Parts: sequence; C-alpha cells; structure tokens
Amino acid sequence: MKKLLFQIVLVSSISLLCFSCYYDEIPDHILNPPELPTDPGDPDYVEFSFGDDIQPIFNANCIGCHSSQTPILTENNAYNNIVPDYITPNDADNSALYNKVLGGGHGGLTSDETNLIKAWINQGAENN
Repeated sequence: MKKLLFQIVLVSSISLLCFSCYYDEIPDHILNPPELPTDPGDPDYVEFSFGDDIQPIFNANCIGCHSSQTPILTENNAYNNIVPDYITPNDADNSALYNKVLGGGHGGLTSDETNLIKAWINQGAENN
C-alpha cells in the first residue's frame, strides 16, 4: 500500500513539475511601458494638468504620509512645495520626486501613474 501511494505521489509531482504554468520571458510592454508623448506635434500628444491628473495621484497615494506632520502634498500646497525643489521641469529623469516614486517602495504607484507624472514633468511641470 505504501509503495502504491508513493508511486501516485511521485507521478503526480513529476506531472506538476513538467506541466505547470511558467513564463519563458516577461513581455516587453511590461518591462518597458511606452512613454507618453511630450511633443505637442505628436498626434498622440495629450496635455496633462497638475490639478486634474497629478494632484489626484497625490490624494490617493501620498497624502496619508505627507500631510499629517508636514502638509507637503495637500491640495493647495502641493505644487508650491514640490516645484522647483523636487521637480526639474522638462527633465523627469533628473527630478527628485520622479526618482523617488520610480524607485519603488515609495507610495506604491502603478506604472501608469509614474508614467503620467513623468509626462507631466517632461511637459514643463506647469501648475495648470
């Protein structure tokens, strides 16, 4: 009986090992999400607004930690508190805020949210 049970477990384990789900490679669109266009001449260009696009990201993800003791990212304070100290307009890659949220573990933003912040910065980081 023990031998039969061992054979069943062995065959089941080998089957699971050989035929279980796996990924040969991670799709490129996940590893390198497309950047949002920042050139107004691009037909896919969309202008992003601080008030309509960026502040809601702060409200949903950041204000919990960055408002109680230091009201850095609250609605009426956020823009003046981050530009120019944490934002380099037209240069997201050298902006402290973008590098913090991109680094992961800081706010848990999705790739869509970080791409939106990057596009807004690269469009000039206007207070619109």
